Amino acid sequence: MNLFSSANKDMQIGIDFLPAGVAVAQVQLGKKLPGRILASDFLPAVGQQAQALALQKWVHDNELQKCACICLMAVHDCKIYQIEKPPVEDTELVSALTWKIKDLIGYDVGSAVVDFYPMPVSNKNNTQQVSVVAAEESTVTSYVECIKSTGLKLTAIDVHSLACANLKEVQQSTVKTLAILSLTDSGGFLSIFYDTDLYVSRDFKIGTSQLAQATSEDQSIYDALLLEIQRSMDYFESYYGLGSVSNLLIFPQVPATEKMALYLQNLSNFDIDFVGSSDAEGSAKLESHCFHAYGAALRGIQL
Repeated sequence: MNLFSSANKDMQIGIDFLPAGVAVAQVQLGKKLPGRILASDFLPAVGQQAQALALQKWVHDNELQKCACICLMAVHDCKIYQIEKPPVEDTELVSALTWKIKDLIGYDVGSAVVDFYPMPVSNKNNTQQVSVVAAEESTVTSYVECIKSTGLKLTAIDVHSLACANLKEVQQSTVKTLAILSLTDSGGFLSIFYDTDLYVSRDFKIGTSQLAQATSEDQSIYDALLLEIQRSMDYFESYYGLGSVSNLLIFPQVPATEKMALYLQNLSNFDIDFVGSSDAEGSAKLESHCFHAYGAALRGIQL
């Protein structure tokens, strides 16, 4: 008897554990409409145990056991440090990076899980930087056990700063500079790409709930957000010497961000638009909490 649908092999799932719940997104695999959004859901639940149970129920109710998934680590569960690449052989790089961050993490380095991804080399100083991701081994294990308990097939654990790189808008942005601003209720995340490579990523504590409070008499929150964006763009321009950012894409497209975009456009020399997350043929609308889950689900898919 075939307990699980063979169609599950034709989709991939992204999972993002957020403070108020679990965001999940399903996308299509294969040659026909790869990356098409099949569904996205936000499962309200607070706390590790409640979120695990909510995810188990969602997988069971949708008969998604054995489906491949990519899980994002919550921002507070890992730290990312940008440091100069040590002059060692590739086989020794993780060990060397672990030693370099041992005084930066707040726990015994022997219980740390460390990985890295390279950053582009600046035209100005020719120094290779790497972004080092560190998390406690017990934390990583809890993610693995949570996914295992659902019946999903965990193919990778990823971080938010890399999820946007999988988007169609980034994959197709060759030889140009693109910034993506994603907003949650209480925070924001800005990524800057050039020729599809990630150059800058940072988060800040301005979200859609604050933006929604702006009035025609008091638009100071827009100015605060623009300052955060401009600082990142100035760093990109001065450190890498690749010119200025030409396009900014925003997610989600809601009344609060539409008003904010109009205000920022009048003060900016870059074009502002919204991420077209549902423009593929037959795509479902992307739930507002599921932006990074969607990016994670697109991992390894050529769009």
